Amino acid sequence: MFAKRLLQKAINNSQHNLPRGSLTAEDLDLRVAVHYGIPSTASILAFDPIQRLLAIGTVDGRIKVIGGDGIEGLFISPKQLPYKYIEFLQNQGYLVSILNDNDIQVWNLKSRSLVYCLEWETNITAFSVIHGSSLMYVGDEYALVAVVKYDAEDGKLLQLPYHISANSLNGNICRIVSSVC
Repeated sequence: MFAKRLLQKAINNSQHNLPRGSLTAEDLDLRVAVHYGIPSTASILAFDPIQRLLAIGTVDGRIKVIGGDGIEGLFISPKQLPYKYIEFLQNQGYLVSILNDNDIQVWNLKSRSLVYCLEWETNITAFSVIHGSSLMYVGDEYALVAVVKYDAEDGKLLQLPYHISANSLNGNICRIVSSVC
């Protein structure tokens, strides 16, 4: 009933304010962009303790951001896929998410929009933002860890030339474990 009234109102307003024939199908996109409460398809959470924001990723490509003072925002990914990872760049106004198809997305919290998307070549199996920075570790199925940085000025994710392999860690881990035992 609500959607029908909304559509009728849009059509009536378009007839009075716009020239005939200027209303297109894209103007009447009926995809729901408002949601109250916790989504029923929630699958992953992230929390920014500085800004006191909670992000809730869903299995259908949406992210709900909830904060103090009644702040609520809904981000809708162009791809309707589940999220593997989701983390805030703490106190910087950005949220980084990784979809099941290994796309790394950067969301701007202020403009509530997707600002950058990077297609990762391998299957991402681990992800972590380095606290207080815009640097991230991205681990893949081949036991390689890459370092990625979000450059807010350029609005891009940059893959830095640093890589950590399992072989480089193996000797160090053995020395640490043997010294503890």
